[in-house]
Amino acid sequence: MSAPSAAWRVFGIGSPFGEDRVGWATARLLQAHFSLPGVCVEVLDRPGVELVGRMHGARAVWLLDAVRSGAVLGALHRLEAADLPVTGTALRSTHGFGVADALALAQAIGGMPNEVIVWGIEIGGIGRQRGAGRVLQRAIGRLAECVAQEIRRKSRAQ
Repeated sequence: MSAPSAAWRVFGIGSPFGEDRVGWATARLLQAHFSLPGVCVEVLDRPGVELVGRMHGARAVWLLDAVRSGAVLGALHRLEAADLPVTGTALRSTHGFGVADALALAQAIGGMPNEVIVWGIEIGGIGRQRGAGRVLQRAIGRLAECVAQEIRRKSRAQ
């Protein structure tokens, strides 16, 4: 699969299973309800190393994903790529080659966009929490609004 041509890209990362879908759901909400001209918004199923190719040629990339940090369910996290722990630390993907690994590889081969922002929604653990679905739906809406506002501010600044 070739990289999209848009200079600004948003990737909803995850899988079609359980709470890992929050990145996908946020990307789909952005596609359906927010006007973001010139921005490519896609859903990627556990992209691994493919993420490096999907980012190729972009100036700015937003990655939307599920996270588990111990924070409260539905909490939003925002990190710039430089703030992410290096691979081999506690930030590990359940999918083997995760976002941090892909960003480290992109940096090593000179394929890192000028700006990479990682947004995460805190998901629960293995046990299902009462009301988790409603909490996560609200978090998905909040995250879509945050990303859209960030893109619009960046667009006005250019």
